[in-house]
Amino acid sequence: MKTKLLAVSLALFLMSSCASIIHGPTQTVDFTSQPTGATITIDGKEYGKTPQAIELRRKGREKGDKSDKQMYDVKVALDGYYPYELKIKREMDGWFLGNILFGGLIGIIVDASNGAMYKLTPDQIIAQMNKSTAMNYSDEDKIYFAVTLEADPSWMKIGQLNKVD
Repeated sequence: MKTKLLAVSLALFLMSSCASIIHGPTQTVDFTSQPTGATITIDGKEYGKTPQAIELRRKGREKGDKSDKQMYDVKVALDGYYPYELKIKREMDGWFLGNILFGGLIGIIVDASNGAMYKLTPDQIIAQMNKSTAMNYSDEDKIYFAVTLEADPSWMKIGQLNKVD
């Protein structure tokens, strides 16, 4: 009788927390860029160059971080190109609903506490880097500048060319 009870308890424990069993509290996000070799920065921390697969916590924050942050701020940058910026968001994963059938309250608590109840989207980032047409360069007493048809909104306007009739 004790063996049977132990087997049933073990089976219930193993079937609990569906999302934790299926994929765990972390998720691999693939980063690529065209051209390759761009620097990947997530929440202000550099993670290397593209192409690369990076393991991120599904909760949207690093282990031990007590903030209520629910997304990652991503920047892919390469000299001579506009930076590619986006947010990786967390959404509820369908496997979490398996706890209603199998895991019960224990599964819900486990998946919620370790973040396995979430999935990160997008899980694949392909940064199409656009060439930057503006440049600045100075050499002693000379200043060189370039003109662009599309100004970046973060640039400071210092002058404007006017058409002369």
